[in-house]
Amino acid sequence: MNLSLSDIREKFSASLTFKIFAICFLSTHVPLLALVAYLVTGFRSEALPVLLLVLAATLVGTILCLASVWRLIKPLHQVANVVEAYRSTGAVQAVHSSRKDEIGVVTNGISVLIGELDATLSQLRRQATTDVLTGLGNRRWLKEIASLEVNRAQRERTPLSVVVFDLDHFKQINDQFGHDVGDQVLMMTGATIQHCLRPYDIAARIGGEEFCLVLPRTDVDAATAIADRLRTQLESKMVGPLPKGRVTASFGVYHGDPNSETLKTMLTEADRKLYAAKNAGRNRVHAEVAPSIRDRRIRA
Repeated sequence: MNLSLSDIREKFSASLTFKIFAICFLSTHVPLLALVAYLVTGFRSEALPVLLLVLAATLVGTILCLASVWRLIKPLHQVANVVEAYRSTGAVQAVHSSRKDEIGVVTNGISVLIGELDATLSQLRRQATTDVLTGLGNRRWLKEIASLEVNRAQRERTPLSVVVFDLDHFKQINDQFGHDVGDQVLMMTGATIQHCLRPYDIAARIGGEEFCLVLPRTDVDAATAIADRLRTQLESKMVGPLPKGRVTASFGVYHGDPNSETLKTMLTEADRKLYAAKNAGRNRVHAEVAPSIRDRRIRA
């Protein structure tokens, strides 16, 4: 089979083995080529000059071999740095090689794989912290994010309120109209929450029909107003076969004290006010202020 010069060049460009073979072949033959050239030019063939020539040519061949191999595997150092940066900091750095040999394939392949891996992990993290039906955060996400907000409120000495609410008689909706209608109610609730809240507010679905809001820089009056607006919006919605006004919710609002209370304590107090709202007839908002904040207001 006859190969053209272009075919040979293409095979050489795409083969790391051929490149390494060529480098080694040329490097090891540098002393021989230098000796042949020395003798052909008519210089004296005495032992010492020939020995010095061969040693010098061997050194040149060695340097040529090392430099060529280093240049050949240089993309692998870039790949190693990219992998280490991703493992250490999670930063995705693009690396590209125009070479067609195995190192080029590995370099570009690893770059693509790291990008795909990061996208997959990001999607898994979102799935692990997001409620599928409502698009809100879940309990796990709420615990992580809201704790940061409590710490920030303590550090910046700003008010913080939490709201816990659930849909009234939601089990009856599922029993009477089916779980598909119940899912539609949950999706509508999630959309309504996102529409009513401010960009920096935090919302999560923490149970079957139970939701939680964490409202930074919000006192009890503002939190109560937000909860009541959300209550009114839910009551005005229509979902499938449900009559207007069938979807209602009961709210418990608690203005906590980040200096002395944890997120868990605040949620417990908001939950207590939620049950008070239910016992009072449902579809209403009950609010409470932390005793330490009330005492400071009285003293002021």
